[in-house]
Amino acid sequence: MYAMAIKELRELLRDRRTLALLVIIPIVLLIIFGYAANFSVDRTSILITGPGKTDVEAVLRQSATAQDDFSVHSAATSLTQDEISTALQHQDYAAIVVAQKPDHNALLSTYTHIYIDGSELFSAQSVQRAWMRVIADDNRTHVTEIRADIEDARRRAEAFKGDLSSIRTQIDTLRTTFDGPLTPEVLAQLQQQPSLPTIPETPELPDTTVLSIDDVDIDQLSTVYFNPDLKTSWIMVPGLIGVVITFIGVIVTSIGLVRERETGTLEQLAVMPIRPTGIILGKIAPYFALALADASAITAIGVSLFGVPFTGSIWRYAIFTVLFVVVVLGVGILISSLSETTGQAIQLSIMVVLPQALMSGLVFPLESMGEQVRWIGYVLPLTWFIKVSRGIMLRDASIEQLSMSLVILFGMAIVLFGAATIRMHMLLRKGGAVR
Repeated sequence: MYAMAIKELRELLRDRRTLALLVIIPIVLLIIFGYAANFSVDRTSILITGPGKTDVEAVLRQSATAQDDFSVHSAATSLTQDEISTALQHQDYAAIVVAQKPDHNALLSTYTHIYIDGSELFSAQSVQRAWMRVIADDNRTHVTEIRADIEDARRRAEAFKGDLSSIRTQIDTLRTTFDGPLTPEVLAQLQQQPSLPTIPETPELPDTTVLSIDDVDIDQLSTVYFNPDLKTSWIMVPGLIGVVITFIGVIVTSIGLVRERETGTLEQLAVMPIRPTGIILGKIAPYFALALADASAITAIGVSLFGVPFTGSIWRYAIFTVLFVVVVLGVGILISSLSETTGQAIQLSIMVVLPQALMSGLVFPLESMGEQVRWIGYVLPLTWFIKVSRGIMLRDASIEQLSMSLVILFGMAIVLFGAATIRMHMLLRKGGAVR
């Protein structure tokens, strides 16, 4: 047994890929996900508009919570409901605050309302929590000011009461000790003295309630667009469609193609009168059809079973889905061309799929990730497909609004498919040799 253990250890040490997978990759993943694993969005962008925006801005400038959690912008003109909906649809801001009338108690009045983009679940929840804290802090400030004013009035009343008592005592003393002749003129003057006013009672502090976060009814103060109830399923299902496509396109495709090398049939492909591009297209055609069928089935099940809305154009959604399938199939082909065995293909596929599932914004919001690893999320294809699927299904986003995702996915498709074709051409030219 000892000799067998030594043999396996030596083979493991000679297998650099497996050794890296067992030692280096876990450390790298721990560091990356340690910075990425954060559900709370620290800072969101909000827009202030309406006739009373000056009062709201003044409150937010004095609020430590608002300064920490919000990036506040001011609209030059008041926005209509359609303009608010359009701005949130474009995702220019996470929320828009409308102050309909100037009011000193801006946040406590019914004149201020906040509109939130619910298609980004974590950002919407962060805005709601932060806004409730701002309202509670503003209420606490107003209550403190009211109590200070009442205390000041109470002290003034006590002082006024003391002064009146002193004056009354002096008059009574004067009346009792007056020893001059009580002539008719003196009696007439004493009778003409005005009566002293009644000393007011000392005011008591009213039972003023200080609002806490739990006391704030955010439903009356806010409106959530695109996901009114902030359902998790509405956010997860569009992203899970991309995860399934990624799984099929990367893992299944890479395993299917690497078998050609293991069984030795790659040499046969090398002598056939077929160009490398034709070989690749012929090999991936079944996986392409399977990925599209799975995407269609999951979309239909998600919409019907979980009640996820599909407000956008199905043809627009289909175009982006086809483009994304091409991207992930390119990744699978590239992995297959770089792998010598099925085990190596699975290892590389896991290294590609796992970060996409965790760092694409599906589980952890990109805005909450550390700056050290956030850039990784923006180079993953799944990140952009999630933006597309949520945008089309929840917000009815247009091609113009999704233009950045379109350009990036198209560029990825060209680069990945081009690299896979070049690599496959090299392998076929060498007659299926590994290198």
